[in-house]
Amino acid sequence: MHIEPQVFDLIVHLVRNRDRIVSKDELIDEIWNGRVISEAALSSRINGARRALGDTGNDQLFIKTLHKRGFRFVGDVQEITNQEIPLAPVAVSTSSVPAQVSASAEVGALGDVVSESIRADAALRASIAVMPFENISGDPENDYFSYGLVEDIIRLLARNRWLSVISRHSTVAFKNRQIDPREAGQQLSVKYLVLGSVRRSRDAVRIATELVRTCDGEQLWSETYDLQLASIFEIQEEMATQISATIEPELSRVEQKLATRKAPSSLDAWDCYQRGLWNLWRFTTPGFDEAETYFQRAIEADQNFARAHGALAYVNVQRAFLDNPSDRLPRLKKALHQARASVVLDDLDCFCHCVLGRALCLTHQNDEALAAIDLALELNPSFAQAHFAQGFNLLWHGREIEAEVLLDRATILSPRDSDLWSFHHVRSLTHFSLGEYDIAAEFARRAVRQRNVNYQAFATLAASLGLLGETAQAREAAAGLLQSKPGYSTDTAKQQLFFCKDPCFLDRYVAGLQEAGVTAG
Repeated sequence: MHIEPQVFDLIVHLVRNRDRIVSKDELIDEIWNGRVISEAALSSRINGARRALGDTGNDQLFIKTLHKRGFRFVGDVQEITNQEIPLAPVAVSTSSVPAQVSASAEVGALGDVVSESIRADAALRASIAVMPFENISGDPENDYFSYGLVEDIIRLLARNRWLSVISRHSTVAFKNRQIDPREAGQQLSVKYLVLGSVRRSRDAVRIATELVRTCDGEQLWSETYDLQLASIFEIQEEMATQISATIEPELSRVEQKLATRKAPSSLDAWDCYQRGLWNLWRFTTPGFDEAETYFQRAIEADQNFARAHGALAYVNVQRAFLDNPSDRLPRLKKALHQARASVVLDDLDCFCHCVLGRALCLTHQNDEALAAIDLALELNPSFAQAHFAQGFNLLWHGREIEAEVLLDRATILSPRDSDLWSFHHVRSLTHFSLGEYDIAAEFARRAVRQRNVNYQAFATLAASLGLLGETAQAREAAAGLLQSKPGYSTDTAKQQLFFCKDPCFLDRYVAGLQEAGVTAG
């Protein structure tokens, strides 16, 4: 059974504080970092926690509601010292958690009380700890910068709701220690670590960071940032955003690869979801078929898996671009229905709101799309896909300059994104809309260099070069277009740009294609 990250965190907090009543305000502060949320959102997470434990609002065997006072964990808990904790978590089905909930109590500086029965379910999703960054400047006064940077990275990573992020309090014991990733992984029960160091001189700072897998200590990603000091706090926030935005898709790729290596018969809801993503990012019709199958399997395994509903909606959003135009409206209707269902299941998941915004945009509901994607960005400001989605939406809303800023931000946040070709392509369309055909051609060239590029980028390159009067290059781009999409015509272009409400844009695009030698259907 899949447990949403916030539901898991809520159960853990109640178990840790089982000796007292936990108020609503405290839960909001701990689980939502003090953000304003609706009463329905809190009730949804409490109900989810009860379902995970085999409890109900009527029975209240584990989580008891005390009217106007808060909640209390009332199940029996057995505390086990860290010497007695097994090195590997015991597989426990949360659909049949016994009345006596077993918990672990790590002694010493870590001092956390965590439910082992519940923690076993965390193995179904990626878990990560951001370790204290080493201050190698030689000046103890610079510790505050390293501390603040780690705090911000944890805060931003925690907004990715598919990811379980260990709190700073659990990692503080590793400060000023040589860290063995395997040992730290066992002590914290996490699959991945973020390690880093900060060297600050009088007018510059170097930040080195890496992502490590704890099972074998393998380095999965690393980067070094050299920056001039202008405002230390602006640098801290920007670098935390950059690092967390880069780590999230890297982790997603690793999880997808792990899922593809498993036997189909052994896949749970999380595995099916990850395998679906792996197929989705191929951006091919067979890939979409496979992705749809796996997302459906994930939903069958767990009806309340919000992200699987959202991912299924995203498949239909993408198919609206590539499938037969006669199938477009039914696809978009399905996407809207599925995206709205995902938001109902988890109204604090940035991905679900982002997918809803994309579906609204493609059905010319740009104002509604603006609100949905703004909420996604509020929930997770380092989510590159939301920056891209809002840039796409604003482009067709006649706000090209704002769109360009958001699209540039998406590329900076996720420079190795699976959707990078589309980032470049929509930037090309933005400059085409502004009449800047030379810049449009440059971004279209960047798009066609990507391994999983779609034929649409070749079309925009041909149209841009055609209007520039670069006839030879335009015809070469048109040849690449027809190789990628045999039978492509100017009629195809009009169908391809179904989300565009500007007839002048379409006329110019068709004219450019005609200059490149593309004919009518």
